[in-house]
Amino acid sequence: MAEINEGVTMRAQTKRLNVGLAALAVLIAMPSVPAAAAPGQEPCRINADAAVIHVEPSKRAARAGIGYRDQKCLFHGYTRDVAWAHITMKGSGVGGWVDRHLISTAKEQLAPSF
Repeated sequence: MAEINEGVTMRAQTKRLNVGLAALAVLIAMPSVPAAAAPGQEPCRINADAAVIHVEPSKRAARAGIGYRDQKCLFHGYTRDVAWAHITMKGSGVGGWVDRHLISTAKEQLAPSF
């Protein structure tokens, strides 16, 4: 009897594995969408000499990178208190959180600053 239950369990596990592999194959075969075309994102740029990008919306969080004046980024949204902006740098792909005052998101403000 234990052999029958063991066989049923193994068939169920094999079936789950096959479903997972099929889903992975579909994801790999899908054409990639450019980051700028994804919904919920808009262009932005760094409007400070340097903006520290943190891995979490906190000044105490680890640093993921630094963005410099006029570098382009993608804006994904704000924290609930609108103190932090979630961004991804276009050139490097570094993503994280910056103080909201350090970026510009309005299209008319995206021209390089002098």
